[in-house]
Amino acid sequence: MIRVAYLCEFPSINGGENSLMSFLASTPEEIEPIVLCPQAGPLAERLRQLGIASEGLHLVDSNGQRKDPELVNAELLAMLKSLSPQIVHANSLSMSRVLGRIANKLSIPCFGHLRDILNVSKKVISDLSQLSKCIAVSDATRQCYVEQGLDKQRILRIYNGITSKQPENALASNREGLRARLGLGSSSPLIGGVGQIGLRKGWDVLLDAVEHWLATDPTVDPHVVIAGVRHSNKQESIEYEQVLLQRGKHGPLTGRVHLVGYWTPIDQFLQEIDVLTHPAYQEPLGRVLLEAAALGTPVIATDVGGTPEIFGESGAVLVPKADSRAMADGLSRVLKEPEFSRCLTKEAASRVQTLFGTEGHREAVLDLYRSILN
Repeated sequence: MIRVAYLCEFPSINGGENSLMSFLASTPEEIEPIVLCPQAGPLAERLRQLGIASEGLHLVDSNGQRKDPELVNAELLAMLKSLSPQIVHANSLSMSRVLGRIANKLSIPCFGHLRDILNVSKKVISDLSQLSKCIAVSDATRQCYVEQGLDKQRILRIYNGITSKQPENALASNREGLRARLGLGSSSPLIGGVGQIGLRKGWDVLLDAVEHWLATDPTVDPHVVIAGVRHSNKQESIEYEQVLLQRGKHGPLTGRVHLVGYWTPIDQFLQEIDVLTHPAYQEPLGRVLLEAAALGTPVIATDVGGTPEIFGESGAVLVPKADSRAMADGLSRVLKEPEFSRCLTKEAASRVQTLFGTEGHREAVLDLYRSILN
């Protein structure tokens, strides 16, 4: 078995953390993992439930302030030397940068998983360049960092993997259950969204789209259900969340906007909605998009980042970012044309099975580990 230390910055569970846990679940005979992460929060609790070892890693102090980088470097270096892993694998861009700062003081391979498409400084590229290899979750993500100066030989693309799934037999009753919880009638289309409550996710554009649809077709009775929480405490993020909530209390969307918070299991949510919308301004490779495709939930998403790599030309309705009218047209077509919707979901499921299977992801990562160790 290969002893691997995985580095996670935040205590929360989002796409990157779910992808990591999915990989670890597929490699019980090959990987002896230890996850370094904050010990208070959903991630540490889930790891305990799964029987995966973890140790406390804290990039902020007791007052919530970020620690001095030199202190973080020293603490992480000491932890890794005491744990004696064969490989260190940072699970995000930020942790990849931290690992890059100490990589030359470790005598073992260091990997960084890049799950964000961002403009970064030359110093970030320099830090990433100290790693043995970087893993990008999509071709779009890889290209982003190559264009900013990262050696193309140092970064490879490995798609996230997801298990092919069959919708539950109780799908109809599940949907009725969600409608009952929200106090909705059986004829109300449920327009779902999954992700953090933040500006770059574009939830305001989705609400604009639903307003446009209502204005052009007063006979429809759509409701927007967003599963996610706000992690940022920046004032702009707090105000953004409040604006979304207020739009559900006043104006054309009164009573039609439902923020239901963190939702688990996400599979259940995806089966309860009629369409998944993903209006993000940037998306490296959304795990929730893969999950929706695997479950046969139709998708309307922005044509950005790695999203076209998931769906190709005919697996989803892809629209320009910030284009609420195009999204409104997509909503109308997906929810009013069942045959069109079925064609989308069939193509999406086929692509996910072919390109994004758990086995392919598992073997690609293991091959990378073995090639470096050998």
